[in-house]
Amino acid sequence: MELLAPAGSFAAFEAALEQGADAIYVGAPGFNARALSRDFTFAEIDSMIRQAHGQGVKLYIAMNSLVKEDELPAAIEALSCFQQMKADALILQDLGLFYLARIWFPDLVLHASTLMSVHNSLAAEELVRLGCERVVLARELTIDEMAEIYRKTGAQIEVFVHGAMCFSYSGLCMFSSLHGGKSSLRGQCVQPCRRHYSWINQHARTARQSTKVNGLRRNGPSTVFRKKSAGKGDAGGKHGSASYPFSMNDLCGVDVLPELQKAGVGCLKIEGRLKSAQYVANTVAAYRLALDSLNESDEEQEKVLREAHRLLDAAMARKRSTGYMLSVKPAGAISPQFSGNSGLFLGKISGARRQAVGRGKQRQLVQLLLAAPVSEGDRLRLHDEKTGERSSFTLRFLTVDGHRRKNAGTGRKVEIGLPDQVKGMGHAFRGSLFKVDVGSRIVAERSGHKRRRKLAGRKVLPDRQLVEQIIHHLSWKQSHTQEKQTRKGRTNRRTSAKSRRQGRRELPWWVALRSISELRQRLPVRPAKIILPLSPENIRDLERLGLKIKKYRSRIIWRLPPILPESELAWYKRQIDTLVAAGYPRFELGHLSQYGLFSSQGQQERQRLELSGHYSLNLLNSAALNAVYSLGFCRTLFSLETESGNLAAALAHFRSQRGRIGKKYGSRRMKLEVGLYVYGRPPLFTARLDSDHFQYRNIFVSPREEEFTLEHRQGLTLARSIFPFSLLSWQGELKDTGVDYLLLDLTGGPMKKEAALVSGLLTGGGKRIRVLSGNFHSTLV
Repeated sequence: MELLAPAGSFAAFEAALEQGADAIYVGAPGFNARALSRDFTFAEIDSMIRQAHGQGVKLYIAMNSLVKEDELPAAIEALSCFQQMKADALILQDLGLFYLARIWFPDLVLHASTLMSVHNSLAAEELVRLGCERVVLARELTIDEMAEIYRKTGAQIEVFVHGAMCFSYSGLCMFSSLHGGKSSLRGQCVQPCRRHYSWINQHARTARQSTKVNGLRRNGPSTVFRKKSAGKGDAGGKHGSASYPFSMNDLCGVDVLPELQKAGVGCLKIEGRLKSAQYVANTVAAYRLALDSLNESDEEQEKVLREAHRLLDAAMARKRSTGYMLSVKPAGAISPQFSGNSGLFLGKISGARRQAVGRGKQRQLVQLLLAAPVSEGDRLRLHDEKTGERSSFTLRFLTVDGHRRKNAGTGRKVEIGLPDQVKGMGHAFRGSLFKVDVGSRIVAERSGHKRRRKLAGRKVLPDRQLVEQIIHHLSWKQSHTQEKQTRKGRTNRRTSAKSRRQGRRELPWWVALRSISELRQRLPVRPAKIILPLSPENIRDLERLGLKIKKYRSRIIWRLPPILPESELAWYKRQIDTLVAAGYPRFELGHLSQYGLFSSQGQQERQRLELSGHYSLNLLNSAALNAVYSLGFCRTLFSLETESGNLAAALAHFRSQRGRIGKKYGSRRMKLEVGLYVYGRPPLFTARLDSDHFQYRNIFVSPREEEFTLEHRQGLTLARSIFPFSLLSWQGELKDTGVDYLLLDLTGGPMKKEAALVSGLLTGGGKRIRVLSGNFHSTLV
């Protein structure tokens, strides 16, 4: 098995080489799913590739961020540079980049990122068919499920074996984006799953709202309304309130390497491009020892594993568990009573003060009793337990018993100086301090600084002629009309009630319902299409009602969820075949690979099929629209995260191509209709974990007093905002962007209540309804 190590700095890169990594991955400048303080330059990456190859080590480039429309030219230039460098592989998420790479850069080896949520054999098989040499599986799979995927497909499989775990399936987390504009799919995640939350029941929430209205509320929900003994799905169960209910412990698979090898896993990936060189060195060394001892005696392997765990203990990470590898409901996946910070716990802040340092300046100081040694030069992280905010800094000022010291040992009472950028400190501050790196890092990174100075003058330039040819193919040079559309997409005006009514007539409505029985209820609009989940309940109702709903047949679209467990693939395949034969040829797919479920259809059935894409396909640019068009999709939703200007520009460029596609994808000609999700309660988290400390009937509240619900549906744990997502105030503007249809999703709550809310928003009577608009009139970072 290949051991793949992360590198976010030259020091980490060299540590991985020294400790025996078989391959190393680094981030593509500006296009990787980790917000590094400083990206590598192309010249630096080229130098690293040559050094790695000189030692027989591969170097992969993670270009796994979603790309906005105005970033496409730079992304094309990057693809050209990486092909020239002869990188060993490119790790991708964006379907537009897949499309461009396969047509224009055939020498690039492609790996499907874990952000593509590859969770079953169908996804692995179809992505390999599209040109991926390797697939990085979702972190939510058990070893048995990994083995099944390998057995059925024979695909090269890479799995994360160590490092941070996301609560949500990677690629399906909307929390950071819709609540702050920083997309986890673009490397900017603010880690809402690591925050402190409080549980409140509905009765307490009503009282809380009442006191807020009357101006009487003096304390936040974490002090007044926290349930101290609320259990799962219960207002007063045996379990205590979880402070950090979604903060996953780190993944550690060092004890199950033999099982992973038997399952057919070909590559073991260590997470941590944001981590220090020491972390990389310790972690790679631990796994190298364990891998090299797989053929040794049991006694020798036990000895090696003890040493491996000692190295991992010194890596200053979070508490470790095997994640989902051994169970779909892992008991040790979360320690809800502890903060989700990585690093070595130094102690609780016991006090804070300001110290005058001359010339009118002051130094912020915090006091604590040390739970571990600390030295000047160490990298520390301060966690504000009230707000959930975290600030990292290098320790420059330390006192013990009032005297300046270079270091201090466990059990000493110390004062630590904070940098000026740390705000909100006061006598009532509540927080903890963690050590995340040691001072020796500075020495270790000197070689990196020297290399950067040496490479500062070197350039790696793209093939300009090829880049211009691709841009011409994408019709990317803006005309005056396209610039006007883009500007319209960025306006901040809302449409009048008259404009909303006009938009309501002119743009077709799609309406998503939860069950067939809801077809008989009054809807706020006349739907051109009705989306129903492809579920056992709806299939039973379809068989029972038969002719009674025949009049809806031409409008019904069956929605497939983004997560299809391996054990349920056969059921979905049978139902699809039955529905197509019964005259229901329209389906909305939640994952790109699901078009493979229709491969057995005959020629006549294929001609009648109408495949649509859900927003979970994460289409954020015109090249991605080309990708789904080339696969035969008739319609698709654009990304839920988009800005209005990005949407207008992408549609303008895509329309101007008049359906031109690359010869490798065939010559089918048809119109691709593009829609937008304009109302609903989209899941912020989509997770597999069903933990005993989750309180599904209660509400959880963030440090900023944002309120959310948690539900368990069809094997998934979903978090939603109390407030609906709505773009209904901008219907006229949406028409100007070029979208073809608007989707109302009424599945996030009781249907009658959701329909009433939509009616209020459409008629202007819902002005007092608080809604979320995501990034539509802000900037997606």
